[in-house]
Order: sequence, then structure tokens, then C-alpha cells
Amino acid sequence: MLIAVDTNILVRIAVRDDEAQYQKAMTLLAEHQFFISRTVQLEMEWVLRSRYQLSCEDIANYFALLLQKNKIVCENEQELMNAISWYRLGADFADALHLSNTPSLPFFTFDENFCKKAIKQGIAPFITILSNIN
Repeated sequence: MLIAVDTNILVRIAVRDDEAQYQKAMTLLAEHQFFISRTVQLEMEWVLRSRYQLSCEDIANYFALLLQKNKIVCENEQELMNAISWYRLGADFADALHLSNTPSLPFFTFDENFCKKAIKQGIAPFITILSNIN
């Protein structure tokens, strides 16, 4: 059965900092398929980075691992893969997720560093940075 899971279940699996909760999370995964919503994706990156001090690379690798598991279903899977690739280039994860989820719309921001490397490499959609417009 497909079930939606909260961030804390995925964090327990990632960091294994509470053995009892880790075991419960793994049992749940053995019995069910997990659905990971966009909001959980966003919160998971924030928790792993801010609370657990994981590197961008480690977090990106964890997301990539989740995407490879047949017991994991991510909302907006292709968009998440795009966001992860831009995140690996130094984009803020939230910014990358915002942009990847609006691929067919013009995107406007005041943030001059918004997905900068991905844009420079031509792998992100066009973005208008309003501070550069006269």
C-alpha cells in the first residue's frame, strides 16, 4: 500500500540517530511504498542541512538514492531530479525546487544568485532577475 510519510521518518532513515525510530521506519518501508510530497522534500533538505549539518553532496546523494528505490514515490519526480542537479551546482535547494516546478512559465526574482551556475550552463529555464532590469 502507498502511504505518505512525514519528514521525520525519512530523516531517521538518513541519519539513524534514534535506533528505535530507525527500526520502526525501516519496518514501515518494508511493509509499504512511501510517497514523498514536495513539502516533505523541501523540509527534509532543510533539516538535514541545518540540524544535521550534512553537506550538499550528501543530501543530493540521499535524494538520488530515494529516487532509485522502487518503494519510494516522489511527487514531481522529474522536477526533483532537475532540482537536485542544480543543487549540486550550488543552487539553494528551495530555489531549485521552485524553479523546477514551474518549467513552462517565465520565472522572476530579485535574487541575483538564483540558480546562477545552472543558468550559466544553460541547463535551467530562463529567469528574469528584476534587479538587473532598468
